[in-house]
Amino acid sequence: MAKKISDEIINQIPILYEQLKNKSEVARQLGISAATVNKYLTVIAAAPQEVKKERKKRVKVTDELIQQINEEYTKLKNMKKVAEITGVSTTTVKKYLSEENLLLSKTLNDDRDALWYYIYRLFGQHSEDKPVSDWNVTQMMKFKNQGMTYKGQLLTLKYFFEIKKSSIEKSNGSIGIIPWIYSEAAEYYAQKEKEQKAISDAIKAQLEKDRVEIKYNPSNYINKKKKKKEIDLNSI
Repeated sequence: MAKKISDEIINQIPILYEQLKNKSEVARQLGISAATVNKYLTVIAAAPQEVKKERKKRVKVTDELIQQINEEYTKLKNMKKVAEITGVSTTTVKKYLSEENLLLSKTLNDDRDALWYYIYRLFGQHSEDKPVSDWNVTQMMKFKNQGMTYKGQLLTLKYFFEIKKSSIEKSNGSIGIIPWIYSEAAEYYAQKEKEQKAISDAIKAQLEKDRVEIKYNPSNYINKKKKKKEIDLNSI
């Protein structure tokens, strides 16, 4: 059975290596093997590092700043990006949005949720903790950043699977087809100008139904950062 290395020795490994720049010499001085030195240097390098965050300067909210916030949001339709540009928090951005932009924000969230629920119903539940696969969530956000709106993506999927009757099985549970037929779908719906309101009303009604019938809330699965798992050196 391998001899357990004390915390004191483990803590000395990176310090000595910084001084000597030689793993064999560190091993000799600490009385351990070079392989052990290499092992713990790798683990320590991979462990989450505590980063000292600089305190943000408080930005005074003026009429000019409020106007900038709303102008930027109208263009970007993204609170996080507006916050970065204006130097305030996303909470502040939301607080000072005009009624028109608040309505726009709600509409964007509704469109995103409607797309998420459609994917859920289209492919079925991916897993218990991930109703829609990480791949598809990443794709829908990626396509949005490329200029394909959430509503446009939903209509594209409806066009591909409901109008063109394409095979769901052959898609392998992916929405990757969207960029390839987005323009084709847009052209199709443009020709259905008289039906636009009926289509939008149907999407809205389906969203209200999904929020009641499906137990999952898309907001709990989108834009959620994964926590880094800390490494317990003593357990290695």
